[in-house]
Amino acid sequence: MFRNYLIPLGILALFAPVQVLAQDSNVPRADTVVVTGSRLISTSATSPTSVTVVTREEIDALQPSNAVDLLRRVPGIHIDQPGGLGGVSSIYLRGADPNYTQVLIDGVQVNDPTNSRGGSFDVSSIDIQSLERVEIVRGSQSAVRGADALAGTVNFITRSGDATHQYSITVAGGGHGHRRGSVQVRGPVLGATDLALSAAYTDDGAASEGSRFHNRQISAKSNMFPTDESSLRLIIRLSDTDSSNFPDDSGGPVFSVRRSSDTRDSTEITAGLAFEYEVSSILRYTIDANVYRTRELFASPGVAGGVRNAFGVPVNSSESDYERFNLQASANVTVTDNFEVVAGAGILEEAGISDSRLIMGGAPSDSRFSLRRTTRSGFAEARWRVLPGWSLQAGARIDNPDGFSTQTSLSVGSLYMFGPWDTEWKLSWGEGFKLPSLYALGNAIVGDPTLRPESSSSIETSAHQPILGGTGEISATVFRTYYQDNIDFDDALNRLVNQTELVTWGSEVETAWTIIEALTLKAHVTFVDTDIRDKHEELRNRPKWRLGGDVTWMGIEDLTLSARGLYVGRVLDSSIPTGDWTLADYTRFDVAANWHFAPGWDASLSVDNVFDNKYEEAVGFRVPGILPRLKLTAVF
Repeated sequence: MFRNYLIPLGILALFAPVQVLAQDSNVPRADTVVVTGSRLISTSATSPTSVTVVTREEIDALQPSNAVDLLRRVPGIHIDQPGGLGGVSSIYLRGADPNYTQVLIDGVQVNDPTNSRGGSFDVSSIDIQSLERVEIVRGSQSAVRGADALAGTVNFITRSGDATHQYSITVAGGGHGHRRGSVQVRGPVLGATDLALSAAYTDDGAASEGSRFHNRQISAKSNMFPTDESSLRLIIRLSDTDSSNFPDDSGGPVFSVRRSSDTRDSTEITAGLAFEYEVSSILRYTIDANVYRTRELFASPGVAGGVRNAFGVPVNSSESDYERFNLQASANVTVTDNFEVVAGAGILEEAGISDSRLIMGGAPSDSRFSLRRTTRSGFAEARWRVLPGWSLQAGARIDNPDGFSTQTSLSVGSLYMFGPWDTEWKLSWGEGFKLPSLYALGNAIVGDPTLRPESSSSIETSAHQPILGGTGEISATVFRTYYQDNIDFDDALNRLVNQTELVTWGSEVETAWTIIEALTLKAHVTFVDTDIRDKHEELRNRPKWRLGGDVTWMGIEDLTLSARGLYVGRVLDSSIPTGDWTLADYTRFDVAANWHFAPGWDASLSVDNVFDNKYEEAVGFRVPGILPRLKLTAVF
């Protein structure tokens, strides 16, 4: 719908994104290079789309227990995890379904199309100690990222090797038997090569009845520089998780009739290789190849019949294997000082098998679904600095997937800065698409092999303003996204179907400032409204209001104190034993102290939900209460 208006508008002159803001160094705005939102070199201040960068310094100050808690503080993101880490985390970016957010680790896509969320990723398995930063790019991003980036992209970027050798050991323990440990080795090897190795283990203990979570992972990341003009990056990650939790829609420990849990045993392997060569100051090309493989064994006791469904969900199990190989090559050309373009092509190979078993009336019923498809793509991006302080950016991508029609994704954006006040105004529009997942096509209970691709188009505008003499900032964003042919469960048909149209709209406001040299305050407010066209229904698990803030104080040498608060508005949820159920709004507060008590030694004490507020993130799944944690880190 927006394409007819915004493409010519972008060609003529969209008002918005620009050069790096010239602002006081005290302004708490991250201005590091952002690698997620474009193949053109960008920062959060020059990207035409809404970008948030969570730095390592922020992670160390706030001491979140895991990646789920880290993302809770990001504007526009609602994330829930019923039953502790044993329950699958779900990211709702600007009110979108969890599988509409593309998740990357070091630029490699890790969305799992075999899970019941239709292609989301459970971020519980990410080792937070190994992270360097997290980049969140909002809005439809398929013109840049390809399939699955309907609502946006989250990229977890791990640490690289340092110029000097560094060895670190971290051990942590907390309430309900929570344990975590990691070992890291970072440093130079063989001259112009660095290497970062890490191994981590997490045991969530007994945070909730029926829930357990054990994760083991190892990873390696190496940057090599064969010549002054070339670089080669290699990443490898192996993650093994076994977990259990009460089934989805069961009503959790409070309402579930059957008292057994789902069990999952999953293994993920991620590997990537990226080569970059700068031929001259005008031309640079990149070749990127990566592979993602996952295998999951799943067993469920099913869900007894109840208010919403008299028959419930039968006992079921599945074994799924999936592999994705992605190869892309691109060339960046600086045509003039004010105009640059990148163009390239790629091929994506997917292969998966899912074996399922249902047990109804004591009789087993087996089924198998296999998927093999290839998607060939071509893409281009361009940025034009029209005037000092005004730039335009556009992108286009064509994907040709087996078995489906050709998908065309476009994006346009603009950034403009008003010089006298350093006010920055952005405007952007983009398209996205997602092919049906292996689960949606082949699940024995709800799958449908005739499903169509889902698509999106989003528009947003934002303004950013330095305040308080350059020691603070405030920004506001307004957005609207249309989703078409979205796949959802139909209670009447008891299977997944393509809905007609879904609309989400809302706004995000965030501010940050340094009150005094040692005291920094950040706050954000998000409003999201969703509407299913032609239906008088409300989407589940989407709060309209989220408010949050955190404060960090470094007034004493070697001691950092922090506190964060989060308010989440009421949420409509549902379960088979209860039917539709409205979860009350809630507020939670976390505090943390980090003490650098000796050279190379740090001790952290954190308390989550410090006031023991009682709330549920899903029907029947009550939070475990106060969770104290103690962490000790040694760096040599």
